[in-house]
Amino acid sequence: MNIAKKIMLGYGALLLVVFMHLIYSLSSLEEMNRINASITKMNAPTIERAERLAENLLGQDLYMRKLGILKDSASFKLLELKITEFDQLIEQIRSINSPLDSVKELAENGAAFREKIAASYGSMKSAFALSKEQKKEFEKSLQEVVDLSSRVAVQVRLDQNVKTDLSTNIGRRAYRELLVVGFGSVLLAVGITLLFARYISRSVKHLKLSTRLVSESKFEEVQSLQTNDEFGEVSRSIAEMAKKIERLEKIHITCNPLSLLPGGLAIDDNIGNRLASGLLTAVCILDLDNFKVFNDKYGYARGNDVIQATAAIITAVVKEKGAGEDFVGHIGGDDFIVVTDPKRYEDICKTIIKRFDEQIPLLYDSADRLQGAIVGKNRQGVEVVFPLMTISIAVATDQEGSISNPQVLSRRAAELKEYAKSMSGSVYVVDQRQYKAEENT
Repeated sequence: MNIAKKIMLGYGALLLVVFMHLIYSLSSLEEMNRINASITKMNAPTIERAERLAENLLGQDLYMRKLGILKDSASFKLLELKITEFDQLIEQIRSINSPLDSVKELAENGAAFREKIAASYGSMKSAFALSKEQKKEFEKSLQEVVDLSSRVAVQVRLDQNVKTDLSTNIGRRAYRELLVVGFGSVLLAVGITLLFARYISRSVKHLKLSTRLVSESKFEEVQSLQTNDEFGEVSRSIAEMAKKIERLEKIHITCNPLSLLPGGLAIDDNIGNRLASGLLTAVCILDLDNFKVFNDKYGYARGNDVIQATAAIITAVVKEKGAGEDFVGHIGGDDFIVVTDPKRYEDICKTIIKRFDEQIPLLYDSADRLQGAIVGKNRQGVEVVFPLMTISIAVATDQEGSISNPQVLSRRAAELKEYAKSMSGSVYVVDQRQYKAEENT
């Protein structure tokens, strides 16, 4: 065997080893991609929908109790909305096709419970005809589905954590194997093998770091590789997964439990992201007039009905008159916010005012509604006649795309709100002040 053949044999053995390790690396990456895709497409949606299902059932229970006390059509309509949302969530859970038995059990039990709802609360007549024993049995069934939903969310989250750890371990194992190949290639002075090993090492390190950042909830630090190979695909899957999990966590943390609308950080992020992406922006702050006197007279429970009805009106109008990137949030109390395009705010504000003035008076007692006012005490303790609730909307816009600080629009709208509230009836007013560049600081 001459030198040339030995060299060829040596390089042939090296290429064989490199080829075998390459197959191992690609299979590991494919498995990581499959695991991450499973987390994104199955685990995250299942957790979100199971938690929403539990919240929905608790909301149903609340409205059923209110219906039993108030026996009014408004409570029954709100209950029907919860039941409709429940149907949608059950269908969404069923469409996931999760291999977990508990998820399948939740879909089946939810469908069975829906039949009980139809039999017991399909109409106001049937709801009022329920005996105490039937109500207790129904509440027991409802609680079982709530408990199952919570258990499913916990089990799926545990499954997600296991998959995340498995993906990390696969990355570590692949990294160690490829590092050995790279070191051996350096010893044999094969430059091309060295370059390849370094490339693989950097990619695996990046994937390892990304999976660790996801497991530690440091979503904003996750970055994807700008390559069109398997590494880039896995990296983009991880980055996309991180964005979705971060979005779900933010919504869960900042979501108002009464209106189920996002608030706090979600509001600031939405305005900031719109301005950063160059989208023209209109911020509309909505505030209820004479809400406190309504709350004082009728109680917080009916005050909550007003907040929920207002949230439903605003959400429906923005969905109908707005666009996909428009945003509805609940600042707190009786303050709401709509973020949209300057071309759409006028139609949205007019429609919200029209529907608010049509629907909210129905939440008053008939005597108060007919006289168009209620008697209550002002902040000084003096009895005053207060008109029925109206809604005031303050609009601040970035018509020229020159504002970069989201607090500028929020502050302007908040300042203008006091002026809007000084006007009688439901109104919307638009900030006409000249923008100054120093406001951005």
